[in-house]
Amino acid sequence: MSTFAVFGMTLDVAKTEARKKTAGTRKNPKAPGGVETIPEAEWLELVAKRTEKIMGGYGPPALAAI
Repeated sequence: MSTFAVFGMTLDVAKTEARKKTAGTRKNPKAPGGVETIPEAEWLELVAKRTEKIMGGYGPPALAAI
């Protein structure tokens, strides 16, 4: 008996997921309300890093060959 599985993600889907999961604010005790907005250029850099992490994979496959 054998098992074959393919796990993958397209770049567009990874970018969309990264945009959804990357916060647009950060804590700053000196800012009014204790929260400040992240500048767009910095936010896009954080999104790019998260996209690379997503595309890099999450670890070993769930179904390993025996």
